[in-house]
Amino acid sequence: MTLESSLNSTCIESAIAEWVTILGDSKVIAANSEDFGASTIGTQRSIPAVLRPENKDEIAAILEIAQRWKVSVYPVSTGNNWGYGSANPVEDGCVILDLSRLDRITDFDAELGVVTVEPGVTQGALRAFLDSHEGNYLVPVTGAGPSCSILGNALERGYGITPITDHFAAVTKIEAILPDGSVYRTPLSELGGKEVDGLFKWGVGPYLDGLFSQGNFGVVVRITIALAPVPETVTAFFFSTKDDASLEALVPVVRAVLRALGGSVVAINLLNSQRMLSMMAPFPEDKAVNGVLPAHEIERLANSHGIPAWSGVGAIYASKEVAGAARRTLRRLLGPVTDRLVFINRRRINAARTVARVLPSRLATKIMGMADTLSGALDIMHGTPNDVALALAYWRSGTLPAAGQPKNPARDGCGLIWFAPLVPIRGTDVRRYITMIERICPQYGVNPLITLTTINDRCFDSTVPLLFDRTDAHATARANDCYRALCEAGQKEGFLPYRLNVDAMGILNTSGCAFTRLASQLKAAVDPNYILAPGRYVPRIERSEV
Repeated sequence: MTLESSLNSTCIESAIAEWVTILGDSKVIAANSEDFGASTIGTQRSIPAVLRPENKDEIAAILEIAQRWKVSVYPVSTGNNWGYGSANPVEDGCVILDLSRLDRITDFDAELGVVTVEPGVTQGALRAFLDSHEGNYLVPVTGAGPSCSILGNALERGYGITPITDHFAAVTKIEAILPDGSVYRTPLSELGGKEVDGLFKWGVGPYLDGLFSQGNFGVVVRITIALAPVPETVTAFFFSTKDDASLEALVPVVRAVLRALGGSVVAINLLNSQRMLSMMAPFPEDKAVNGVLPAHEIERLANSHGIPAWSGVGAIYASKEVAGAARRTLRRLLGPVTDRLVFINRRRINAARTVARVLPSRLATKIMGMADTLSGALDIMHGTPNDVALALAYWRSGTLPAAGQPKNPARDGCGLIWFAPLVPIRGTDVRRYITMIERICPQYGVNPLITLTTINDRCFDSTVPLLFDRTDAHATARANDCYRALCEAGQKEGFLPYRLNVDAMGILNTSGCAFTRLASQLKAAVDPNYILAPGRYVPRIERSEV
């Protein structure tokens, strides 16, 4: 052990002793590999301890001790950041600051549709709260499941398919504990305008709240978010094209749909055949060559399950009259460039289940399975979280929990890394992007599963799950190499990720970059000892470089 590591170990032990004094033994625990060390991306960090405060005063005291001993702490909301690092810090040796016990929901205004949540408030908890308080609003859900943090997802700038697709856009107010233990509040609140501060995102003066989104400038202890009201009707629409060559013609029509129906149709997903297969059939390991399904096997499976080259899904949020007009517009725009367009709501799903009861058992089972899948998708569109989409993480590895038990891909051994680049909504650009993914992924034993989700009418965010066998060290290394190769190729092609995993933060460390210089100067000003989430989005730079 070097002198530096010995001193660091002594500092950590001293800090832990003080944390035990102020928090008690029950809130300072050893890092359990099952709960914190496990990660779907396969990374492993040395985590000295886990701190579990219950309020912001305890957090402030924790940070003051961390400053005194120069020990780094890494806050997580629930730690369920699947595919991006789970609960793991960016750097080794960070103490985890587990905020899941801060789980209060306050200041709900049923008339104006705003609510304040703490880091431990999950999608499922907010849904239960709104249901019990007659809150006729949609939860900003994602496919990550009911156990994931509302606050954590918003600060990571996650998105969904419900009307407020950009979840950080819904954040109107932030309260955070700065690295020195002081409290940050937005200026309107400081001036006595607590209520209007929660109703207006931008406040007054420089917009500093953005520093806490994909940043490491403070521990966010509560956010106020605007909720989308439940519309009169929610109708899902599904469309498809059997011909991959039709993609270039389909993409500008997707853009045209969003521009024609903005406000009622807010997001559309496009999925390739392999992505659809991952939801409908187990991975045929015996048919794979070096972990990758050959083209003829993909074609055979797609034909047997009736899966087209590209599938699309979206939802109409509107009154009955507007929904009827939207359906006509969708038929007019999508009809010429698709082979199929259908509209589904809960009434139709219930009708299908009724019909299935009188059909032969084999056909009834198939229809009921399809109805269950569609019902799960519709629940998400209705702002009700579920873990239907989370089954994707188990396609290549991991052990599914028993029925009724929550899925936890990190704990259950799943191998998953998300590559999430931005792609212009132009047919030529989408084709270049698809070609890049289909060229690189198979080289590393990864099947190219592709989803393109509209963030607005100009840009897709594409989510590509790099699925691998996490029990295989070689497969894990190749999947991580695949991610780096995609990032390098994407940088050349102009397809850069909007979100990074804990092993990819170095992408932002470009010397001479104005962003790097300014972000590092701000970080050094508020956290000179770099004790809070070092390396997270803001590069660690020596003072001489700042």
